Amino acid sequence: MRFALGIVLSVLLLTPSLNAAAADARETSMRAQVERLPPVDRDFLVKAKYAGHYSVDRLVAYSNTDGRPIATFHLPAELVRQFDGGGSAPLLVSLEGSPHVWSLHRRKGGTLDLGLSLVALTCYAPDETGPFNRFSVASDGHSLMVAAAQMYGHPAVQQRIWMNQGEGQLHIAWRLAAEQWATKNIDINGLMQLALRVPGPIEDYLMPVLQRLGPALPASDVYRVFDRIPADPAITRQILPLIARLDSDDSKVRDAAAASLKALGRPAVHACLRLDEAVLSPEQRNRLSAFYASEGWVHVADVEVARRDPVFLTGCLEDEDPAVRAAASTLLAALMLAPPANP
Repeated sequence: MRFALGIVLSVLLLTPSLNAAAADARETSMRAQVERLPPVDRDFLVKAKYAGHYSVDRLVAYSNTDGRPIATFHLPAELVRQFDGGGSAPLLVSLEGSPHVWSLHRRKGGTLDLGLSLVALTCYAPDETGPFNRFSVASDGHSLMVAAAQMYGHPAVQQRIWMNQGEGQLHIAWRLAAEQWATKNIDINGLMQLALRVPGPIEDYLMPVLQRLGPALPASDVYRVFDRIPADPAITRQILPLIARLDSDDSKVRDAAAASLKALGRPAVHACLRLDEAVLSPEQRNRLSAFYASEGWVHVADVEVARRDPVFLTGCLEDEDPAVRAAASTLLAALMLAPPANP
């Protein structure tokens, strides 16, 4: 008994040291990457404080309402406290599953949220050659901007793509080598028109950006594709009473249960997908379908195709769930070993 207790105490004493060592290693790796950034980006980040390690869903939630993309930042209190008094200096953060540099930046002036205001999450990937190696999403809870650019080389040959959502239509613009560097743009009514109106630039350029940032890898797609990954039993027990309330005769009870499921986030999506649909009522199935549809911005059209799609699978290599990363790596390896298809 004394021996076992000694082991437990030793583990408890070592845990803070191990966590500190991991944090130091992450910060060291990011500082080394910052030194390789172009001068304007390096100067912006070189004195930034390292604010910790997070999963994407702890920082921002992606959803859509009738095709309107929404990014809602809900930064943890311990992270918010690390911004300087005016909130103007960026913070460095490491993200679960990602080897790249990430920063958080906020401005308080002239925006809707007096607490957080306009928040920008940016990924810097100096090891990537292109088409882009800087990616960002910014939102004040109402307006939205997504952008990606090539950081290196002469400004005249740096590719860019960006998307804005304000009061009205969704505006998309791009400047690509494949189109002789001509700046092109289009206004569309919502996300449903993306693939129809701009199929080439969307599939080849914008979708990888949305996957890198997260809105094109919603949990409902990820866990449908990797359907052998089990849900957390504790979360499953937690959602069961909420699932039961989705079939209540009282619409207010159903609405409250749906809101509670949404508040549980990604783990709840995973757990809901592992339920036996045969035991659910039509109302429960409809509510869950709406729950999945409202999550993220863009969904895969075919799960089987996604399992063979190297772009989707590559995006999943930076998923916050280690089980998803491992499953994506396995499928990518199988694709590489598969014989070429007959012409």
